[in-house]
Amino acid sequence: MVAVGAGCGSDAGPGEPIAPVLAIDDAPLADAAPDAVRDAALLADAAPDAVRDAAPVATPPPFDWVGVIGTGQSLALGVSSTVMSTTQPFHNLKLVDNGPNPKYPIDGNPSAKWATAPLVELIRPRVAGTGPGYTDNQYPNDLFGETPHSGMANELSQLWAARGGSSEYVTAHSVVGWSSHCLVDLNKEGGMRAYPASLAEARVWTQLARAAGKTFGYGGIVLTHGECDAGNLAYGAGLFTLWQDYNTDLKAITGQTRDVVLLVSQQSTEGVGHYDNSAVQVWQAGVAHPGQIVCTGPKYQFVYGSDHLHLPAPGYLALGEKYAEVFDQIVNQGVAWQPLQPTAITRAGAVVTIDFHVPNPPLAWDAHLARPHLTKNTVWANGRGFEAKDATGRALAIASVAIQGASVVLTLAAVPSSAVTIAYAITQDGAGLQGGTDLGAHGQLRDSDALIGLDAETIAVHVTQGSAVVTAVAANGFARRAARDAVSAGADLADDTIVSSVDSASQLTLSTPWLGATGTASLAVHHDLHNFAVHFVLTVP
Repeated sequence: MVAVGAGCGSDAGPGEPIAPVLAIDDAPLADAAPDAVRDAALLADAAPDAVRDAAPVATPPPFDWVGVIGTGQSLALGVSSTVMSTTQPFHNLKLVDNGPNPKYPIDGNPSAKWATAPLVELIRPRVAGTGPGYTDNQYPNDLFGETPHSGMANELSQLWAARGGSSEYVTAHSVVGWSSHCLVDLNKEGGMRAYPASLAEARVWTQLARAAGKTFGYGGIVLTHGECDAGNLAYGAGLFTLWQDYNTDLKAITGQTRDVVLLVSQQSTEGVGHYDNSAVQVWQAGVAHPGQIVCTGPKYQFVYGSDHLHLPAPGYLALGEKYAEVFDQIVNQGVAWQPLQPTAITRAGAVVTIDFHVPNPPLAWDAHLARPHLTKNTVWANGRGFEAKDATGRALAIASVAIQGASVVLTLAAVPSSAVTIAYAITQDGAGLQGGTDLGAHGQLRDSDALIGLDAETIAVHVTQGSAVVTAVAANGFARRAARDAVSAGADLADDTIVSSVDSASQLTLSTPWLGATGTASLAVHHDLHNFAVHFVLTVP
């Protein structure tokens, strides 16, 4: 057996708020919450990560205002999307500078007039100024559309309220990325604006919290990144350095004792075909640094825009809901969360068994993502996303794959004469960018996470018996929907129906035809928030 190692997890448990300090000064805000003890042995646990029908809890949030920093490249910044989250249903916050141009200075310029505002998109409109940050898409002019932060913030508040939290859960967000730029331009060492801007906002948040009589500290950093560094063999090490720097610097500013967590989603589009690409290194970094770096999973399951690189606004919202689910379990519930990832691999002749940590059992094959490798790399056509090579790099034919409990049993067409490398969702079948297409790097293995996010809505529609096309009763009734959204309407729709395509803001095509009578009906629609298996590569003798 080849054991993968300690998996992604977390040590963070909820802290206790301290007495508020009202004066605005430069002293750090204290935090009485101790760091919890990590338990790497949780990797082998295949039990659900959260019991969703547990009795309500009455614990306070870790802070009155829980800080979240978002960084990364274009998918962190809403590129190619419209703005969708224009109202704040809870009390989540962002920063605004009401001072003169150039606004949002990162050097403590007293001309800034900082204030809190409800978290809505666009989180920070473009402002006038000269020099770096104002003319090159760095902070503060780094945002383009809907980011994952509104979806994340509002889902966190909803999850907290659903568990009977004793007070409202409020997050305070800073978004500091830089489109098309590698990690060296986002980290502390590179000396560009993203990292110092996040610390500048941390100081402002700390002071504003004191003035409001609130406790403040950071729960984590969300990194949506990796395309630029697809071929960077030191990317995983760079992630750990980024976590170390943020953990040290943020604690020095806020005075908190609890560590922050770095949540990272895998990039699933550019340069994924390399077996040591940045997506694989994200997973490996979570395995190597449990509780500090957490791989939240891939993004191949999302619907992409026409450029096959960026997400539409509903996709960014869904990504934010997934971040929220993971953040909530780690920071608020103290659960050592891990993605759907391999924990061990063994081989007996032609039969390879891969054991998985399954966040929400049971394992399942997704019925709506197309099988990969049907037109190219066809020796893996039976693998449902799994790939196999021998020690020379020669592709090995896969005869079958089958789920057995928390394991996948992969049978090769012949007994190999050397060690075998098993990969998952690495090789795409099409050229160029293929995010969200049948030719992209993806697989069909998922868990059974039943989370229904805050995006869920019931929509009145016109239906025709035997037709899969539905139209909204209200104009633009499907403006918030995306392909692959789950749809239900009782006995009038087949189980496991999804949105096949959003034809317009007022028309959808479903994956199954309407079974009921022609007329009007109500559809319950929500994002698919299952956890899909990570991009990974493993070798077994």
